[in-house]
Amino acid sequence: MEIHEIQASETWVLRQKLLRPDFNLEQCSYPGDSDVSSHHFACSSNHELRGIVSIYKRSNKAVHSGLGFQIRAMATCEEVRGKGLGLKLLAAAEKVAFNAGADYVWANARTSAIGFYVKAAYKVIGEQFHVDGVGPHLLVYRTKG
Repeated sequence: MEIHEIQASETWVLRQKLLRPDFNLEQCSYPGDSDVSSHHFACSSNHELRGIVSIYKRSNKAVHSGLGFQIRAMATCEEVRGKGLGLKLLAAAEKVAFNAGADYVWANARTSAIGFYVKAAYKVIGEQFHVDGVGPHLLVYRTKG
């Protein structure tokens, strides 16, 4: 399965199915989706999305004082988990960010996904927090290099 760039609206169905099943489709559109500096990637099989990730030019002073990009809507379908697809999606998003001059990439990661981010060389900082309607999260980041 190859990674390719898609429009934000093409991610919404999978965002809803995998990340926000209690939300309606319109609520799966995120602020910044259409910004020129935002990018959305997917991997497909038989013309069906199997994984997605979005990246936004958005710094977070709690992580670093430099230029940051935020990972959001990182998700893979259950049948492809554990096959390296998530790491490929993450790498595509990171490449865009670091090529654009980012000092770091960060995410509000679900606690259930922390192992994935640690495997991808992300560091966990701060205390667990709750995102309404979604659940417990931790702040993770990775610097350039």
